[in-house]
Amino acid sequence: MANAPLLAADLAAAGAEFPEHTYTYLFCDLMTDVVLAELPLSDVTYSTELNGIGTLRASIPYTDETAPLDPEAASTPGRTALYVDRDGVIVWGGIIWTRQPNSGSSSKEIQAAEFLSYYQRRYVKTTLSTDTSLIINTGYVPDGQRLYPDQKYVMWSLLNYAHTQTGGQPGISTALLTAPAHGITRNVTYFGYERPEIYKAISDLAAADDGFDFAIECGWNPAANNVAPTRYRRARTWYPRRGRTASESGLVFAKGGQGASILSYDWPEDGTAMATEISGLGDGTGEAKVTSIAQDTARLASGWPLLEQVTTYDGVIDQVQLTGLTAAELAARGQAQTQPVFEVSADTDPQFGSYAVGDEALFVIDPEPTAPTGRSGVLRIVGIENTSSSGPERVRLTCVAV
Repeated sequence: MANAPLLAADLAAAGAEFPEHTYTYLFCDLMTDVVLAELPLSDVTYSTELNGIGTLRASIPYTDETAPLDPEAASTPGRTALYVDRDGVIVWGGIIWTRQPNSGSSSKEIQAAEFLSYYQRRYVKTTLSTDTSLIINTGYVPDGQRLYPDQKYVMWSLLNYAHTQTGGQPGISTALLTAPAHGITRNVTYFGYERPEIYKAISDLAAADDGFDFAIECGWNPAANNVAPTRYRRARTWYPRRGRTASESGLVFAKGGQGASILSYDWPEDGTAMATEISGLGDGTGEAKVTSIAQDTARLASGWPLLEQVTTYDGVIDQVQLTGLTAAELAARGQAQTQPVFEVSADTDPQFGSYAVGDEALFVIDPEPTAPTGRSGVLRIVGIENTSSSGPERVRLTCVAV
């Protein structure tokens, strides 16, 4: 780990001025979004991930001040939604899944995950397919079993299939998953007897060649007609990708020099996950198993060795889909040599809130012993973790090569 001369705590001690941010934590009923309590939290860390599920960890104090708010009832795991409001902007939302007492303290630690985590607990129980020969009810989901073939509408179908079941709609809108389509047709089948997980089905669909980025966003609806603002939870996609290029964003994170924002960093180089050939395995047995091979001919021609990896895709029976998934895996493995992590100041330009997962940025490291000529590169931000505590906020950025 390469450290800057002053870390965040040192900056505060040295008299550097950082604004204080107002955090509000709203505990709401998962199904109705009714506010159960506004509780203080300590030791808060929350994160978002590109096409993944960000998490939150924090502690609820059980004190005389919080007792009237009934923190026990307001934080029931599995049925409580939690929103993190920072200076009037909802920056995180999800579901509380665990709660346990902190040893030697009158508090309980909670762990929550973004709203997408709900679909890790939902499954396809009736066969759904774009192929009408494999289904009985050829009406379109949610009334029938037929999937719309565009990849965006497949996601719409999976979510609406889940939402039409009793107790299965946690207030997540799919309105942004309607027209216009992505224009990418998929031939997919989800067999009910295999009980495919809905989040994984969407994640695999998005990861295919010509796939997309996706998330569930949450935030404030503006107040109108003297009615207090309400919150929204909405599923959406980005095609062909989420975020801005480096030239569009203008984001520059620097270590060294005046106005440096990088406090510390880790820029590893790892060839163990590298691959120049991927074998993708779908469903089937023996010689009937669906298979695909993707090879990085350009790297091999330039002198790279043959480095093989095998990836299994349960439930995939379509050759075109498997070929796309395998090609996407090869592209990801080709970039697996580096996954830099940077700890940056939330209040030094670029400030927290001016960037999001999916954005590209230029990262610049001034010369130092381990990098005598310095180092720089355009990277894509795929993870953002904020630690909210006393003193300056610290943000951890996880990146990948572009």
